[in-house]
Parts: sequence; structure tokens; C-alpha cells
Amino acid sequence: MRVALYARVSTGDKDQDPENQLIVLRREAQRAGDIIYKEYIDQESGRKSSRKAFLEMMRDAQKRHFELVRVWDLSRFSREGIEKVFEHTSFLEQCGVAFWSYSEPLLNTVGPMRELMKAMVAWAAGYYSQRLSENVRAGLARKRLKAEEKGEEYTHGRRAVAPALVAQIQELQAQGLSVRKISREVAMPVGTVHKYLKKELSE
Repeated sequence: MRVALYARVSTGDKDQDPENQLIVLRREAQRAGDIIYKEYIDQESGRKSSRKAFLEMMRDAQKRHFELVRVWDLSRFSREGIEKVFEHTSFLEQCGVAFWSYSEPLLNTVGPMRELMKAMVAWAAGYYSQRLSENVRAGLARKRLKAEEKGEEYTHGRRAVAPALVAQIQELQAQGLSVRKISREVAMPVGTVHKYLKKELSE
């Protein structure tokens, strides 16, 4: 099996050496008869996905350059929280790449636990997708309520212009001011002013 070895150490800890992780990962790969495609090493915080070697590894996974990712433990792979970890492992699974942790064999998507972990990854991906949708809806509801408390409209997640300001725009138009002059008067983009003037005409 072609494998990728991923090692990461924190930027601020100079006492850490990724070689300590790689020695173990190479040994385990050799025991399994794996062919090491590449070693990916980051010296960055694990709290972000924009790590250079991590991104390269995920791109190579998408290109099917290897079938397995070996890491020392989950914290070396990512410290972004369980939601992002499942997102990353789900992505690997979709690419046909299994995940293997030396310190946490129960999390491995290879071997006897493969089918169970595949089911858990699929369940987690669906669960977090549903929760994200619920959070978005809840956020829009909060914004809508806040706008209503201020006497404003709230349409499709965007705060609308307050009715009093709309009335002022229409009054300025009645006085013969151009859209551009009204825009300067009410400190609002020309496009927005034009939108509310068109809205009034259509009503």
C-alpha cells in the first residue's frame, strides 16, 4: 500500500522534533510492507487547515497518490476540533484514502475497524452539515428579530433600509433631486437608492 506520513510540531516549541514521530511511522509502515510515497512535515499550529504540507497532502490524496495517511496521533493531524477532524477524514475517505493513528487505533479507518469508522465518518459529516444549516437559520432569525426591534425590515438575511429612510428618499425624489444627489444626501450607494425608488414605483 502506498502511504503518506504526516508529522507536525508547534511553531513555538523548539524542543519538539518531527523526526521523533516519523521514526515510529516509518517503522510501522515497514512492518505493514507499505511503500512510503512522501513524508509531509509542518511546523505550524494545528488549529488551522492552511498548513502548507497539510494542504499539499490533501491535494495529493485527491489525486490518489497514496491509499493511507499515517500520523502519530490525532492532535498532530489537526487541533481544529472534532467537527473539522471528521471533515478532513471524510474528505480522505471520499478520495479513497484511509486514516491511521499510531496512538488511537480505534480511530483508524483501515483494518478491522474500517467499516465502523467509515459509518461514523459518514454519520458525522451528515450531522455537522445539518447542524450548520440549523445554525445559519438560527442566525438569520436572530438578525431578523434584532432588525424588527429597531423598526427595520429584514429580508433574506440582509438588513433592509429603515422605513423612515425610504420615505426620505422618496421625498427627495419628489423634490426633483437626481438619484446621485439623493445618494449623497442620505449617504447611501446609488444602487441602493435606485432599488428603493424602483420598489416604490412597482408598488
